[in-house]
Amino acid sequence: MDTPGSQLVRELLESSYIIPSYSNHLINKVNIQIKKKKKDLDEIITNEDYDSPSLSATILYHHFSIRRSKRYLCVYHNERLKTIKRLRWTHGSTLPSEISENCSKEERNFFQEYSLLLMKYMSQIRLDLYQNMSPPCTENIYIHILVVNDIGEILTNFETQTIRLLKGSKHYIRYNDVKKFLKNGDVIRITNPKENEQTMTPTKNLQNK
Repeated sequence: MDTPGSQLVRELLESSYIIPSYSNHLINKVNIQIKKKKKDLDEIITNEDYDSPSLSATILYHHFSIRRSKRYLCVYHNERLKTIKRLRWTHGSTLPSEISENCSKEERNFFQEYSLLLMKYMSQIRLDLYQNMSPPCTENIYIHILVVNDIGEILTNFETQTIRLLKGSKHYIRYNDVKKFLKNGDVIRITNPKENEQTMTPTKNLQNK
């Protein structure tokens, strides 16, 4: 059955707008539905016998109906807030008017507060988070690895250096140089290299070919 809650979420997901107009009418319907179910539930609990199997089923029905309606509201507002936060990163500190008009007063306030917090944080760390927002190419990043099986000497992708990958040795090396060994399990990535930094073999120890 199509409920106000399901209509609310479907309206959001199927909209062609970046963020559709805030649906006060459907939200009010969901809230009215929750209040009615809560009232019915309170009356049943107050006036009926708990030992009745049919009563238990009725109580569960109302309880889960209320929870479902609340989840619809949470999904609707959470998805809108995620979109609003993304807009701060893509459009700067001012929402375009056509988007702002579709937001509720509370959402516009949220955008402003989020923007202020972001600016305050960047000021504290003295770093502009808007610079270099694209992640580096995975192929070129350096990672810490542990060699599980003897591999021997390999030629790096620079084709000017070789490195010996011996069982038990640890290295700081380009991902692309050991990608195939990571896939077949001959080497594993170390996620906490600081614990092993004394035995780590840095790339500067690579041997010239």
